[in-house]
Amino acid sequence: MTDSLAPANRGNASRMGPWTPFRDLLGFDPFQSMRSGVFEYDVTRTENGYEVEVPVPGFRPDDVEVTFQDDVIAVNGKSERRSFSRSFTVPEDVDPEKIEARVSDGMLLLTLARRPEAQPKRISVK
Repeated sequence: MTDSLAPANRGNASRMGPWTPFRDLLGFDPFQSMRSGVFEYDVTRTENGYEVEVPVPGFRPDDVEVTFQDDVIAVNGKSERRSFSRSFTVPEDVDPEKIEARVSDGMLLLTLARRPEAQPKRISVK
């Protein structure tokens, strides 16, 4: 079972943004910076971590650079006609050695695996 975070509703100014489990647990949403302006994305929490989908239409994999430093993922894209740059803070339970990124069908797909110690331990019920 996954929890999906939808982009904020831009037409309703009184709304604080979509519900996120991070805001309830941490008091803030580490992915909030990705929702500012016109930068849309989708985040899904999975059993093993998080999956982030960022639209990058017209950008090839060679046009997109993803870096991780100090709990911040920076996404930069540059093509012949345009460029963009975004960054966001990731939760502390993300394993930086297991971050994967790929571009497919105009979407940048980031897989953020959680550290093994942060993953839930299954307890057998007798």
